[in-house]
Amino acid sequence: MRIIEGAENLSFQTKTVATIGTFDGVHIGHRLIIEEVIARAKQTKLPSLLMTFDQHPRQVLASQPKIKTLMSLDEKLAYLVNFDLDYVCVLPFRKIAKLSAQDFYETILLAKANVGHLYIGANFKFGSGASGDIEWLRKHSDENFEVTEVALERVDETVASSTKIRELLMDGKIDDIPQLLGRNMTLTGRVVRGAGRGGGLGFPTANLEFDAELCLPGTGIYAGYLWIDDRSVSAVINCGYSPTFGENSFQCEAHALDYHADLYGSRVKLELATRLRDEQKFPSPEALSRQITHDVHVARQWFKHHKPSG
Repeated sequence: MRIIEGAENLSFQTKTVATIGTFDGVHIGHRLIIEEVIARAKQTKLPSLLMTFDQHPRQVLASQPKIKTLMSLDEKLAYLVNFDLDYVCVLPFRKIAKLSAQDFYETILLAKANVGHLYIGANFKFGSGASGDIEWLRKHSDENFEVTEVALERVDETVASSTKIRELLMDGKIDDIPQLLGRNMTLTGRVVRGAGRGGGLGFPTANLEFDAELCLPGTGIYAGYLWIDDRSVSAVINCGYSPTFGENSFQCEAHALDYHADLYGSRVKLELATRLRDEQKFPSPEALSRQITHDVHVARQWFKHHKPSG
């Protein structure tokens, strides 16, 4: 997979089989679109092209409520390597958003991407003021390329969408995410110095700091994994405010089971696999330590029957 940075470097002499979208999280609905693009590209012997943006539109557009994303751009590009795409182009959204639907169509889709067949999701919009959509494309593209609308993927009447996955994550409903995302939820962050209370309780933790634009999980105690240099380590994870100690800032900390190396300064991936319980305030550090002992026991039993999804 070759990554193309910016519209100025996007240039194809041959027709392409393409898709365009935000692809935040790369959930099962996104994967369906990507797989159709790849299949058509192989059938027609044309290059496959996925176009995405350097920023999420709702982090830029003043008319839209600001959101946190499920993954950073680097994480998205790293995950897209798992597909058999020929090209991924990262477009600068602030510039692209200023183009009218007609200009976007002529400049990006025709002149630069040289689209021969375009696959898009049912809710895709483009152009300033979101003036372009699937019907606009069908009306204007007949002479230049085919357009295929890929229906929204549903699981038990729930539409697989980045918005729904964000809601589940913020509500701490980790166990409901894999059916829509296609895997466990992961967040990449850096291990930083914490208050050191975990070690005093007998359960040292890696305190994680995440990029500001990432959507973080709701408060709770979870079982999951720390990915360290492509190796997964089972962990019990606390996300919340440490009410027993009167903290008022949100933090995520992971107690790695049977792993004792110093991770300070390391960049690690946190995989949230299942929710163990709600965060709660305990009458004393000793009571909290007893509860963590129980949490670790419950998690170890769970890990006997489950594996990381990566």
